[in-house]
Amino acid sequence: MSKIKSLIILFIAIFGAYAIYYHFDKQKNEEIVIDKFSSEYNLVSQNNIFKYSTIDEIINVLENKTGFVFLCTPESIWCNYYAKYLNEELMANNIDVIYYYNIRNDRALNTIKYQKILSLLDQYIYKDDSSNGKIYMPDLTVVKDGVIVAHNNDTSLIASDQKGEDYWTEEKQNEFKKIIQEYVLLINE
Repeated sequence: MSKIKSLIILFIAIFGAYAIYYHFDKQKNEEIVIDKFSSEYNLVSQNNIFKYSTIDEIINVLENKTGFVFLCTPESIWCNYYAKYLNEELMANNIDVIYYYNIRNDRALNTIKYQKILSLLDQYIYKDDSSNGKIYMPDLTVVKDGVIVAHNNDTSLIASDQKGEDYWTEEKQNEFKKIIQEYVLLINE
């Protein structure tokens, strides 16, 4: 009987140690991801709610979930400014996560999954004279229970000679805050 008790105690101890290790390792990995986002988007604070997502996760959110989907690339200064103000306003409105995906390579390669996102965003994206759609960045989609309720890519086609700091005046920041607050109300209804 004592061997069985010893084995049970040993099993519980090993399981407990693993659970503790897993918990702390997961926290450490989440901190690294936060640091990664703020290092890629240097205007965004380390205290941010961006969640790196796969393209499959983005499609799943667009089709089935509720939340904010942010498609962008760190190479764009416009994405950097947009991410900064988006993060600040959504955090101020108690949103826990922004699903983020760098769509740049998929767009360049015109992958099947990029085509799927294009089809989901069809009525919201800019199209050329031949009706070919393209995701311009920054691109924000607001989804409630798999239904797109809002979309914003207002700064995606601004002339490249304009500087972000010149565009994002206090007035523009306040307008953006109001828009984001309206989006939060849409998903909280």
